[in-house]
Amino acid sequence: MNFNDYVELDTSSKSIILLSYKENHNEIIIKINDKEVKYIKLKQEFIEFFTANEDFSNPLSPEFKIDIYFNNYKISYEVTGENKEEVKKFFEYIKSILI
Repeated sequence: MNFNDYVELDTSSKSIILLSYKENHNEIIIKINDKEVKYIKLKQEFIEFFTANEDFSNPLSPEFKIDIYFNNYKISYEVTGENKEEVKKFFEYIKSILI
């Protein structure tokens, strides 16, 4: 599985499109104020800040969570996968596009 297939960059509108995904031990969950959604388009200019937490120590399901804060709501991006190295790379990729 290539996690990068679930993130799109829209350079014309300076936006990030995040898509959810679930299959076996690979999972991407997107929540807006704790309500799950299938996808979301984020305008980068409105991101106030984000926090990131990771746990790559579990060999069966390495995971990370990034909370992205806007003026009046929070987007939670939670990723779990089978391949530790793939999940780590995806974590770094997501952080790099949010900065």
